[in-house]
Amino acid sequence: MIQELLKYTDTNFPNFGSDIHLRFELGEPFRNGSNRRLKYVNQRVVTIFEEIFHQNDLIYVCIKDWGNREDPMFGNTTPDYIYELLNGIKMEEDTLFDLDEDEDDDGNTIEIKNEYQIKVLTGISSSIPYREILKGISYYEQGREPSIGQRIYFVSIDKGMVFNMYDDRGCIVHANSKEKLRHLYTRYNDWLVNYWREYFDSLFKEV
Repeated sequence: MIQELLKYTDTNFPNFGSDIHLRFELGEPFRNGSNRRLKYVNQRVVTIFEEIFHQNDLIYVCIKDWGNREDPMFGNTTPDYIYELLNGIKMEEDTLFDLDEDEDDDGNTIEIKNEYQIKVLTGISSSIPYREILKGISYYEQGREPSIGQRIYFVSIDKGMVFNMYDDRGCIVHANSKEKLRHLYTRYNDWLVNYWREYFDSLFKEV
């Protein structure tokens, strides 16, 4: 299951991304930490998720987990919460590495390996507690518990799409064809991140 997914994403969505994507604002204009912000965030993100993945769609859930490596700002205070939500669902796991670059004392570039666990499960959308997962992600930087600090990707091979909510600020939808994003671009245009709007408009500009 892991190898099937990674082979697919390495070919179609390197690092689970694509130049063909939309980024949606979730939290603005509401105050950080407020109940109103979190309510608004979760209404928006569930709406977008359910526009992409219908209840009977087969999806993969990919979890990148850095284990005990604490976030210097927030820390993952409930690191097992994601696995409690997924208890009873079969998953496969493996150990992989991210490569970073740094400089040694002599100014030479060196590679640093960051070990992480990758865990993958699959099922129809309705069998995955996606609402609770998205809510947990929204809580992470807002000082609420239980929260989810792991990076979570939802992938549909059939649809050629990847969904990632990075925190309460926003989420990204990647696709292998811009036509698969057109309805999101049209229907939820007001939710697009303004900083990237010129790029998003260029994707759908009629020639």
